[in-house]
Amino acid sequence: MPGRAAAERIRKAIALVNSVADGAGDEEITPTEIAEAIRDCLELNEVDLVANVRRYLGEALDAVSDGMPADFVAMTLYAALGALREGRPTD
Repeated sequence: MPGRAAAERIRKAIALVNSVADGAGDEEITPTEIAEAIRDCLELNEVDLVANVRRYLGEALDAVSDGMPADFVAMTLYAALGALREGRPTD
């Protein structure tokens, strides 16, 4: 399945963001760590094979930089994952 590695990385980024939103765990997760997880997703060429995936990941990265709430960042990552699952090729 095309996009499997990208989907896995996006899910890992979502899990990281959700752990911040839920306040779970003893260790504090920084915005830098979240941004790094999103950049890891952007490094994959697979994100360019499907329309809007790179755009949503970029928006999630911008949201982290802008200090948006974790819930908003997670929602944007879910949009990237959804676009990847739809699998519409880029134009």
